[in-house]
Amino acid sequence: MNNPASLLGSYVEELLRNIVNEAVAEALLKNAEDTPRYPEKVGVDLASEITGYTKNSLYQMHSKGQVPGALKVGGKLMFDTKILKRWVDEGGRRISPKCA
Repeated sequence: MNNPASLLGSYVEELLRNIVNEAVAEALLKNAEDTPRYPEKVGVDLASEITGYTKNSLYQMHSKGQVPGALKVGGKLMFDTKILKRWVDEGGRRISPKCA
């Protein structure tokens, strides 16, 4: 026959596991809701929002080759979002709290 203390321990362990799993899932969902979704390529306006640089600064830095992931598409300056965010994470510039 099973030991009552052992059964209680198993029950408590399962209960705690469920509580932790629910808390983690809730935290991940909240983080996903708080993080804006950007397209793969963004223009200067969104790049400015992501990096904290002004649009003029981004244009000047691009002309000096200082911004990774930037390219001209049909005469319009575009940025690869993943490369831009990685650059920011590595110290390129602060990321605004809503983009973290």
